[in-house]
Formats: sequence, C-alpha cells, structure tokens
Amino acid sequence: MSSRQLRKLQQQRELEKAQEANIQEANDSDDSEKPVQPATKPRPSVFAVLGGGDDDKDEDEEEDGGNADTPLTQDAGPSFAEPASSGLKSKKKRKKQKKTKKTKSAVSQEVGTEAEDEVEDEIDKAIKELKLASNSAQYDHSSSEEKQNSTSIHRRRMNEILSINTYHLRAINEMRNLFGREIIESANVEEQQEQGSRRRQRMQQQVDLETFLREPPNAKKLPEVSLRRNVFIQGRDHWPCQSAGGLTMKEEGNSADGIATEYAYLHGKDYDAIQAFFFACVQIGDPMRMVHLLKRAPYHVSTLLQVSSVAKQDQNMALAAELCERALFAFGRVTTSAFRQDIEHGRARFDFRRPENRQFWLAGYHYLRSLVRKGTYRTALEWAKLLYALDPSDPYAMRHYIHFLAVRAYESKWLIDFIEQMEKLGDHPDITYLRQSLALAKLQTNDAEGARAVLKAGIQAVPWLYCALFQELNLDAPASIWGVNPTTDTRTFWVKLYIYQAKDLWNNAQATNLLQEVAKSQAKADVASLPSDDEAVDLGSARLAYLEGHTSLLAVAPRNLLDSQPNYEFDPLPPPEWDNIFTSGGTRLPFLNHLPESQGGTETDHLLAQLNHLIARQNAGDRLLVGGRGEAPAGAGVGAGGMFGMNNVGGDDDDVEDEEVRALRMADDEELQRDIEARMNLGNQPGFLGNLMRMLGVGRRQVDETNEVDEDEGEGDWDGPPGAWPQGDAPR
Repeated sequence: MSSRQLRKLQQQRELEKAQEANIQEANDSDDSEKPVQPATKPRPSVFAVLGGGDDDKDEDEEEDGGNADTPLTQDAGPSFAEPASSGLKSKKKRKKQKKTKKTKSAVSQEVGTEAEDEVEDEIDKAIKELKLASNSAQYDHSSSEEKQNSTSIHRRRMNEILSINTYHLRAINEMRNLFGREIIESANVEEQQEQGSRRRQRMQQQVDLETFLREPPNAKKLPEVSLRRNVFIQGRDHWPCQSAGGLTMKEEGNSADGIATEYAYLHGKDYDAIQAFFFACVQIGDPMRMVHLLKRAPYHVSTLLQVSSVAKQDQNMALAAELCERALFAFGRVTTSAFRQDIEHGRARFDFRRPENRQFWLAGYHYLRSLVRKGTYRTALEWAKLLYALDPSDPYAMRHYIHFLAVRAYESKWLIDFIEQMEKLGDHPDITYLRQSLALAKLQTNDAEGARAVLKAGIQAVPWLYCALFQELNLDAPASIWGVNPTTDTRTFWVKLYIYQAKDLWNNAQATNLLQEVAKSQAKADVASLPSDDEAVDLGSARLAYLEGHTSLLAVAPRNLLDSQPNYEFDPLPPPEWDNIFTSGGTRLPFLNHLPESQGGTETDHLLAQLNHLIARQNAGDRLLVGGRGEAPAGAGVGAGGMFGMNNVGGDDDDVEDEEVRALRMADDEELQRDIEARMNLGNQPGFLGNLMRMLGVGRRQVDETNEVDEDEGEGDWDGPPGAWPQGDAPR
C-alpha cells in the first residue's frame, strides 16, 4: 500500500477518535448539570426495599453513587407514604433515561471500535506488506552483495595464485639451477671467444643475419644497471645502446573493486612514424627493408618480432629467440615501479583492445615457445602465468599452456589451487578438459586416490576425450569409453587441443597403468545424458591454434574466426575494428586498409600504393645506375635471395637516363613524398619520410659514375638477403 493511502487511513482513524471523544463529553455534561448536595447518610427505612425490586443487581451497583445524591426527608410516617412512591417513580425514570443514553453510547462506541479495528487491520496489513517488500528488497540486495563479495574474494585469491616472482622470469636463473653457475659461465666465455675469432677473420665470406644485427665489439654499450635490472629480461652486452624510441607506459587507473590496476603501453610521435613505415614495409613484402629498419630502430617491437619470424625461416632459432628477448627487454625498460610491484601481487592488468599492448602478448608467446624448446619449463610457466594474469579473459589461451607446464615444472600443488579457483570463477567453459590434468598433478604429489577420483569423474563427464587419449597412446580402449567419439567440430577442437598439449605427459608407465585400471572398472558412460555439444570456441583459443599452426587444430577451428580480417603476423586475429582502442595513427593503419571506401579504405589503399610506387621507382633508379656497368652487385641471388626475391637485375648502358630525365624524376619523387607525408599526418615534420627512407637505404645513389666500384664502396647500399652479404660490404 502506498504512503498516501496510509495517510488517509490515519486521518480517518483520528476523525473517529474525535467523534467518540465528543460523545463522551456530552454524557459527562448531562451528569454535571445535576445539583451536587452534600451527601448525608440515610436512615434505615422499611420502604427501602421498594426501590430495588424492579432493577437487577448490576443496575443497583451502577446507581449506588446516584442514590447518595438524591435528597431524602428526615421525617418518617404514614403521611410520607405518597411522596415516597412518587420519588421512586421519578428515580426509575431517570435510570431508564441514563440507560438509554448509555445504550446509545455503547452502540456508538462499538461502531467506532469496529471502524477503528478495520482501520487498524488495514494499517497493519499495509505495514506488513511494506515490511515484506522491504525484507525482500533487502534480501535481494544482500544476496547481490554476498555474490559480489564472494566473487571479489575469489578474484583476490586468484591474484594471490597468479603473483609473479620476477626471479623466475629469467631463463638464466633456471639454467644456473639446472647446470650450476660455473658451467654456465664457462659456456658463456667459450661463446664469446668463438665470436671474437669469427670477427677477426678478414677473408671474403658471407655474413649472416645474426652478425649483421650484432653491434661491433668497440660500440658503446648499455649501462650495466639497465641490462640487469630489467623486470622481464636480462639484457645482452652486444645489444645497441639506444633508447626505446618513444615507447612509454602509463597507468590508466584502478578497477572499481580495487582488485586490479590497469596499465597501457603508448607510442610517441617518433615511434608511431616508424610504426607507419613498418606497416608499409609489410605491405611491400620486402624482409630486407625490415632488417634495415631494425638496424636503424633496434628497439622497435613490431620490427623485432617480424625479423624474428624471418630468422625462423632462415632456421636460426637462437636469433629468433634473442630478438623476442630484445622486444621484451624494450617493454621492460619503460615499466614503472608501480607496475613491477603490481605484477608481483597479481594486480597488474593490460587491455587487450589496445594494439600497443597486444605486441607484448605476442612477444611473450614467442618467447614462451622458445623456453619450452630449451626445456626451461619453470621459466615458461612463470611467463604463462604473467600473460594470463594481465587479462583474466585470457586472449592468448595461456590456460592451455599452464596446465601441462605446471606438471613439467613440478608445480602440481600450485596447479591444483589454480584449477579449483578457475572453477569457482567460471570464466572459461573448457575448464572440464583442463581439469583432467589434475590426475597427473595428484600422481605427482603421491595422491593416487585423488588421481583415481579425478579419472572416474572425467570418464563419465568427457568420455570422448579419454577415448581419443587411448588412441593417441596406442592403448586398447575399454568398454566404458570404446567407440565414444566427439560428434561436433567444437568438441573435436577441445579434444585435439588438450591432447596436442598434454599427450606426452600421459605417456609414462605410472599414468597409463592407472588410466587403464580406472577405465576398466567403470561402467559404460551414459553419453545421452550429457550435453550434445560444448561451449563455442573463443577467439583466444582460435588465436592459439592459429599461432601453433597445427593442421589438425586448424581444420576444426571456427572458420569465421580464422578468416577474419585484418590478420597480420605482427597482430594475429585482432579484435574487430570497433572493439579497439587506438591512441596513435600507426596502429590504426592495418584496420584502415580493410575498411570500405565510405570509411576511408580507398584513401589508405591510395596512400600505400603511393608509398610502394615511390620505393619501387627509387629502387629502379639505383638498379639502373648499378646496372650501367653491366653487372649485378656482388653476392646478389646467393643464399636466401631466391626466397626473398631480392635479386638485383643489371641493365645496359642504353637504359641509363640522362641528367635531365633524372632531375625530373627526383622532382616528381619529392612531390610524391610531400603528398604521402600529408596523408600520414606528418606535415609538421617535413622531409621525415625522405629522411627515414634514406636511413633505410631506400633510393641511395652512392655510386660514383666516373670511377669503378671496388669492394669497399657502397657501404649501407647492400640489399641482398640474409646469408648473402660479403663481409667487406656488410653495413657496419
């Protein structure tokens, strides 16, 4: 009932009380009009009995006070018989009148009481309803608060589980624990001696990509403090002594519940300009442009990761891992002290929607893969924890690395806590598959009964997983799981992803014996009572499958996710364009390149076409100048040149343009440069693009037309592929 109705009821109740009070005052006034005389004690009379014969006992009791007020004569005798009878009649008449008044008053009072009871009933009912509604709202509010408090408690507990020990982020520490400090140091000394002897060789030979990117021995080095105090990676002595080039970190703020603090990497103007040129190099498809760019900007993260991919194609896995380390070193150089403290407590967060932040995940993933190849599982686990903790939505599906790395690193107790906490939070629907690794963790902690319980529950929950696992281990499937196969691509994806990561962990005598024993003891799994399909594959898991490159995984991964655009190696399967947070123009270029004409796609295509045309024309000029001598540069087409398509083609003397044509071409190129700079919002930095292109060796004309080119000329001009640089001609 509303408050207005309550007020009306209250007013009605007060009105009835007022009426009742008026009636009572009227009765009292009737009694007060009678003369009050001093009371005298009557003498006993024989006629006293005549006054009470017609009244009941109750009436006499009620009128005792009235008789005392009645005047009585002092004389007694026969002469007083008639007046006495008249007095009795008058007395009875007054009693009847009073009785009538009292009856009316009683009726009125009864009616008022009933009305009052009805009002009280309505008010009580309304109050009760309000109390019930208030209690219900209070219960809902308290229930919501309890749920939030419970979630907050679980989140805080997960922060504790995901706290990072920066000591374990460095592989060198694990290597020392495995092999000893003395062995590691002696190995480093031998490696330095071998490198020094290779550098002292002055004979004509090819220079590989690693040597080209390495700083010379006498070059200035980074301070020792900068090398060793990096939160992510311990730097190397031969890395270039240059700044991060405009990469910075900023604290964005705390979460509403105070559990986490968000940080973000940002690109300055110089860094963003290099990012734009890097994207142009990607569009051209020329790896050597990226190598030259990396030589000039040695801590540009996107270029480091892209050249790392080039090194993998060149079968140089050590260099590929080192370039990933340098990328993470660049990220670590700009971290704040607050960020370093927060990762140690599991509080630091990155927003995956920022392209700058996504580069950190990509670098961390590739470095993680290199750690697994080296067998440093404890360091790999710490990196997987860090990448998961930075965004609990797990955009790189690190949970599928964590469960088997924890067993490899003998961190089984930690894994049990992690999986149980994940189940309480319910963030990831594929936790049912990851939970099966708890059997291995419990075996590792000598809890055979606990492992047996996990297997029993797992065979009934996901029998198709164990059927596939038996097949992978070349074991005969018992009746409990025989013939139970995944029936959908989604379920097949989760099964293949789990087996791809954890198959080797099950391939030992203790695990297989327990697996066969439990599977044989179980009844046939009731597949009909289980869900017909699993939860859809999320973008993070599809991204992991894409990066792993496993064909059987890619075959069952959702095509709508794998075919999404844009999709570049330096930013695999990013979120949709509308779900990104752009703070710089260079990071937006990949998305603009795929926008329709109405949203600027044509303009970006035109910009890239102009840039490609400019670089191609300037390269053509160089080839004509060099080709005028009838020979290609030394080493062209050797080594990996066929793979990269970087062979220079010589020309005839008749094809060399005269000075006038060359001047016209240079003027045309300068106008084109200004146009590109304007479209790239570089108008405030005139000549930037031309300077950058000259830095990268694009369009250099250092050939002396009057003198022959000897082996020492053309420093910085060499455009040959990795593995095809003569040492004398290699850029220094």
